[in-house]
Amino acid sequence: MSLMSRLEEKNKRVHYISYDSSLPICVMEIGWEITKPNHTWTPNGRPRYLIHMIKRGKITVTRANGEIMHLGKGDSFINAPDEASTMRSNSDEGCEYYWLGFNGSLAKPFLEKTTKSLYPKYKESGIVAISELLESTVTDPIGTLCALFKVFNAIKDESHSEENDFVNKTILYIESNYHKSFNVEKYAKSIGVSRSYFTTSFTEKTGMSPYSFLINERIENAKKYLLKSDLTITQIATKVGFSSIDRFSSIFKEKTGMSPKKYRISIKILP
Repeated sequence: MSLMSRLEEKNKRVHYISYDSSLPICVMEIGWEITKPNHTWTPNGRPRYLIHMIKRGKITVTRANGEIMHLGKGDSFINAPDEASTMRSNSDEGCEYYWLGFNGSLAKPFLEKTTKSLYPKYKESGIVAISELLESTVTDPIGTLCALFKVFNAIKDESHSEENDFVNKTILYIESNYHKSFNVEKYAKSIGVSRSYFTTSFTEKTGMSPYSFLINERIENAKKYLLKSDLTITQIATKVGFSSIDRFSSIFKEKTGMSPKKYRISIKILP
């Protein structure tokens, strides 16, 4: 493994490393750049995984599927090989970031073992590892792989503690705000993860999707109002977050086997 080419500019430095196809995982590129305000760039066409770590400033990442994520200092984002995405720095200031590109038969398995998020937080050790490689005049397999695994370690999920943390916080949020509108995609973006990752993590921990969990909370609280209050069915439907009495009645019957009215009567006649 050797240095194939090097780009050295005032605000940009990139080392392209020759790819050894005999290795199951291999570093192919490392870089650092300070962009100008409102600068747009894209990694499209690069047949490698890319891990970017933002040291300073703010950027907006737009994926090919239209997903938009706003990131800043301490955030990283991951591009799959040949993935079409666009990055744009904040219009008021530039952005300083580091990146590392890698590929190989073990690239995807290692990355999946490291993090399930496309936007993991990173530890400073990841930037230090790339910076040291950029300063080095020697590029060898051991050195580049050491840097790669330091970057993996810098972005890894700590035994899924972050995953469990955001799922637990979401459970508490829904339990306290079941009467409010809940948009899964917007909520996932607000906590810095993709919708698919959020939904998968939530479902694995609770046994149901976020939407199903929300509906269950609404129905369970509706039961309490039917038992302990004199509110009308329509008032209860509104109070637990349903805008339509017909939809409330339909879902309530689906979950309990009886209409809200029959449920209220059956509960109140019990000894």
